[in-house]
Amino acid sequence: MINVALNNLPLIIPLLICVILLLLFFAWNVKLRQKIRRNEKKHIKHENRYKKIHDAADDAIVLYNPETDKIDDFNPALCDIFGYKPEEVYYLNIELLFSADPPYSFDDVQPRIKAALDGSAQVFEWLTTDHSGEKIWVEISIKKIFLSGKMFLLIFIRKITESKKTEERVYRLINIVDHIGEGVATADLNGTVTYVNQAWADMHGYAVQSLIGKNISIFHSDEQNADDVIPINKKVLRRGYYRGEVGHKRSDGALFSTHMSSTLQKDNDGRVIGFIGVATDLSEQKKVEEALRENEIKFRYLFNLSPQPISLTDLNGNVLDVNQKFCEKMQYSRNEIIGKNTLDLGFPAEERQRFTDLLIENGDVTGYEISHRIKNNDLIQVQLYSKLVQLKGEFYTLTVFHDITAQRKLEAQLVQSQKMEAIGTLAGGIAHDFNNILSAILGYIELAKIYIEPDSKVFQYLEEVFKAGNRARDLVRQILSISRQAEQKRKPVNINLMTKEALRMLKVTLPSTILIKENLGEDIGLIEADPVQIHQVVMNLVTNASQSMKDRGGTLTVKLDTEELQTNIMKKTHGIKAGKYVKLTISDTGHGISIEDRKRIFDPYYTTKAQGMGTGLGLAVAQSIVKKHGGNILFSSKPGTGTDFFIYLPVIDKKEYKDTESILENKSLLPTGTEHILLIDDEDTIIDTGREMLEYLGYSVETFNNSAYALNEFKKNPEKYDLVISDMTMPEMNGDELAKKMIKIRPDIPIIICTGYNPQIDEKTAKAIGLKAFIFKPLTFQKLATTVRDVLDSKGTEKASPLKK
Repeated sequence: MINVALNNLPLIIPLLICVILLLLFFAWNVKLRQKIRRNEKKHIKHENRYKKIHDAADDAIVLYNPETDKIDDFNPALCDIFGYKPEEVYYLNIELLFSADPPYSFDDVQPRIKAALDGSAQVFEWLTTDHSGEKIWVEISIKKIFLSGKMFLLIFIRKITESKKTEERVYRLINIVDHIGEGVATADLNGTVTYVNQAWADMHGYAVQSLIGKNISIFHSDEQNADDVIPINKKVLRRGYYRGEVGHKRSDGALFSTHMSSTLQKDNDGRVIGFIGVATDLSEQKKVEEALRENEIKFRYLFNLSPQPISLTDLNGNVLDVNQKFCEKMQYSRNEIIGKNTLDLGFPAEERQRFTDLLIENGDVTGYEISHRIKNNDLIQVQLYSKLVQLKGEFYTLTVFHDITAQRKLEAQLVQSQKMEAIGTLAGGIAHDFNNILSAILGYIELAKIYIEPDSKVFQYLEEVFKAGNRARDLVRQILSISRQAEQKRKPVNINLMTKEALRMLKVTLPSTILIKENLGEDIGLIEADPVQIHQVVMNLVTNASQSMKDRGGTLTVKLDTEELQTNIMKKTHGIKAGKYVKLTISDTGHGISIEDRKRIFDPYYTTKAQGMGTGLGLAVAQSIVKKHGGNILFSSKPGTGTDFFIYLPVIDKKEYKDTESILENKSLLPTGTEHILLIDDEDTIIDTGREMLEYLGYSVETFNNSAYALNEFKKNPEKYDLVISDMTMPEMNGDELAKKMIKIRPDIPIIICTGYNPQIDEKTAKAIGLKAFIFKPLTFQKLATTVRDVLDSKGTEKASPLKK
């Protein structure tokens, strides 16, 4: 057995080895399978992990197969970003990632895809559209990879729309800060500059990049750093901010002022990390302020030099400022005006609201007229030129006051002058008719006197009536003179009689509370004067005196004497030469003249009387008349006690003058004649008296009361008449026209024109027509006889006698 076993040993050993090997292989195979199963489990575990990561990623992950032009794999983020369903993605290609609008279309991205296929990884931002067409910003990363021997493109897509918007906002903000006109800088807590904008750099004369990392001390001088910067930074750390003026320094060392706003810079956690400074260069502003100060000084000079009053008020009328002329015009000191309301300074309350409404509505007011009361209670008439002006955000009223008081007085005087002109025109018409009436009255009286004995009572009565008629004649002349329609020549005048006449006229108009005392010297002498004008002077001064006493009564004293002025010193003190003068003194016990008014009492249109009581012309006219007569008016007055006026008029030598009219009136014999006279007048009474006078003187007279009939008769036999006497104003043909036609028919015919009053005829006009005489009605017997004889006696001579008035 043993041997058998030994003999079979060579077979058993290999078999045993095979069994062992087979067992070992089996054991290895089991272990290998176990390892494979373990690896598979591990792989599946890793794959599941990567799958979860793949699916959980916020960024889209796309596996693109260039061969099939399909998306082989993707994660859910792709659907989230683009809004597609998963089943839709498998039917789409890579174009879904890119918009169709240039420059972000699929054609535009082809170069980048090609570069990625060539092995160059691509990362870029892209503006595309999602499934709904809304534009979105994405960041795309493309890289080539190989899987199982195949080439793929692995694409990562991140949506960056919000971050892009934030980036754009930050960019815009940085761009704004970089380009803002204000200088902006940041620094850490140690003062190291971390940012400056362009304005800050330009303001200090540096380049932007050269300032980063520098200390803020380079922007200030040592003194500024010590006095301003360090204390200010401490305030900012303590209070969190600072605003105010801070001195700065430029790169060239020049110092300038800025307005700084400094705040603390903090991180996202609120921790303080530095300072933020905003600076405004005040250099130009300082120049402007300096210029404004200079302009204000100039304006102040002009403001006070203006010849017109100017005020600056708020809209409620409270005065903020006035110029010097305003103070002078309103008679207040500056301290009395500033802060007061214009209503307290005389602005009429009833006009204030309307004026303010117009100003607010239009922004300005031009030529607004008011009556403004000044300090002494006088009213002045002013026009307001106002404009709304804005100062420091508030509206104020700038007003110029134009005083038109004198202008309004002149206008009132013009109206008065027009009234006087109208009165003068009326006076002329009255004078014409009245003189015709007087001609008849005086003519009949003179005719009656011829047939009455001079010693009889009737003759004396007629003589008185004749004198009264002559006074009426003089009165008409005075009316015409006052209305400036007749000029009176100067002649020797007895001022004593004239003064008595004026007082006699005034006595009936003065109240009984005024006592009149007369002290008129008899042998005063004559003055060369226009009687009407001197009468006007006396009337004006006596009227003035009586008005000063009308409230409480008093005594009016009129004194007339002479005074010899010895030296020419009087010319300086009294304004008149040395010589003998009539001195008329008119005194009253009225309220007197104030010191302020004494310098102006002879100014035209200046008056202290209430409205309607006078024009202010009386004394001015009186002084003008007296000075033209070679004299002057002086006065003396004390407020409350009365006034004395002294009228000086030079005395004339009686021997040097002869009153021609008086001589003619006093001739006892009337010149006569036998010539044939044509008498024409439209008044029958004048025709009758004129014919009887002429016939009494021996003349043969033919009369007509119609100028046209008279001309026709003259044409028939022009040589028949030796003289023509014609009225001036007649219905169909005036005397001057009639004279022209008669002279044309017979150039040598002497013609006399008579007129009660007609402005169309005067001495110059009469001479130009060829008239031989021109006389005023009423005609006295003496004047008619003398004039007719003078004209007839001059007939045939080369030069006719002067025209008679």
